[in-house]
Amino acid sequence: MYIDLANTDQSWQDVYKIIVSFVNPRPIALVSSISPDGVRNLAPFSFYNMVSANPPIMMVCPSRTRDHGKKDTQVNIEATGEFVVATVTRSIADAMNDSSAPYAPEVDEFEKCALTPTPASIVKPSLVAESPVNCECKLDRIIEFGDEPGAGAVIFGRLVAIHAKDEFIADDGALDPEKLQTIGRLGRNSYATTTDRFDLPRPQLRI
Repeated sequence: MYIDLANTDQSWQDVYKIIVSFVNPRPIALVSSISPDGVRNLAPFSFYNMVSANPPIMMVCPSRTRDHGKKDTQVNIEATGEFVVATVTRSIADAMNDSSAPYAPEVDEFEKCALTPTPASIVKPSLVAESPVNCECKLDRIIEFGDEPGAGAVIFGRLVAIHAKDEFIADDGALDPEKLQTIGRLGRNSYATTTDRFDLPRPQLRI
């Protein structure tokens, strides 16, 4: 297969399906935000990752809807400048998937998805009690790539606090992947677990 993306009659949806079928597994951020009116919002994003350690910056990338609109998550973050990223594990996969439904802005997804909101330490959006790790973030900047359906935006958030449950902490102070059991997004409706893994020590340069 060869696709010249500058000269193709394939739709952006077709191109999206192809790209996400090989850019994987992708980590999943369950993003908690709040509207100026105080309505809680939850939504999952697999276009998500760390981009800097010093300062600590995460990125979450929502896309425009089919009617050119912005996702509620982006609207809320633009208005309040705050959000929370909850780690998605196998135990909350179903609730995460439920939160991806196109609920109206006035709907509280915590209630719809049977997840428990708990107060954050610094920001206003709630933590997800069922998640082993929650990161409080302040908006750093947003880069948008147009306003057509499917056009993405990159939301950069500066981490201001991390909440990690003690039972998931390994002896070296990091999170134990065997206990954490995060999941990753594949293509179509498929997900991957992280329970089957292997370790590769980083090579040392020979002098």
